[in-house]
Amino acid sequence: MNALLLLLLLQATAPQFNVQLGTKVTPDTVTVGQRFILLLKARAPRGAKIQFPTGVDSATGASATAPQIIGTPLLDSVPDATGVTRTAAYRFTAWDVGQQRLGLGNITITLDGKTEYVSLADQSVFVRSVLPADTTLRQPKPPRPPIVLVPFNWWPLIAALIAIALALLVWWLWRWYRRRRAAPLPPFETAEREFARIEAMNLIESGEPERYVALVTDVVRDYLAARVAGVHRSQTTQQLIAAAAPVHAYAGGLAQLLSRADLVKFARERVSPDDARAVGQHARAIVRQVEDHFVALEKEKAEKTEKRAA
Repeated sequence: MNALLLLLLLQATAPQFNVQLGTKVTPDTVTVGQRFILLLKARAPRGAKIQFPTGVDSATGASATAPQIIGTPLLDSVPDATGVTRTAAYRFTAWDVGQQRLGLGNITITLDGKTEYVSLADQSVFVRSVLPADTTLRQPKPPRPPIVLVPFNWWPLIAALIAIALALLVWWLWRWYRRRRAAPLPPFETAEREFARIEAMNLIESGEPERYVALVTDVVRDYLAARVAGVHRSQTTQQLIAAAAPVHAYAGGLAQLLSRADLVKFARERVSPDDARAVGQHARAIVRQVEDHFVALEKEKAEKTEKRAA
């Protein structure tokens, strides 16, 4: 091993072909933990396939203080006219003193369907101690137990995310419900609700028919302002009647109804209970007739749109 390159000729039992092997350990004597290089050079007849071992055998590898391969071997192959030469360079480190066997497996050489094995069992390195002579008999410490990595428990985090998602969903549904409740009703539904509220006040029975007339005509004004283009709640009676001209055919007696309400509200005209009830029925009829007109128009428009789409 001390020579620059040792070339050996190995003949296997009942050899099928010749194989040449050269080995070199650099340096041939190392200290504990020092890295060294094992150079192997094998030559076989042309066409042969040379395969070097990639690790130590199981018997050597089971010891924590045995020499260990660092990384992967560097391989090179050079064919010539009569054969092929393949080189492998291993990096080792040793962790115990004395003559240490490297523990490499056999070199496998295949040619024409025949296989030969070259043993590397005698490859070793000498590891010297750097301690004083009286401590060279020390025993290495046993290997430390492996570090146990406890896997992260994701379930609490997943449960927290699900809880947050559910809370956001409940919050969104609550806001949606509030917006839906706060959303204004369609004009006709609003008018019907106001008519019902006024009736529930029992103003006629309580001796306030004039107030009843004023309130139901205000509902008519609000409905027309919401449903008919150009009509506004703040308009005078004459202005509102003029702006509501497109629906006069469906709002018979609108002018008389609003004019009668103006006399009650501004001229303090007295109204009998029966007249007040008649005004209320007239107001409801006007709202319903105008709404039926708009519903028919919207239905007709939708049918025309469907026909064009078809």
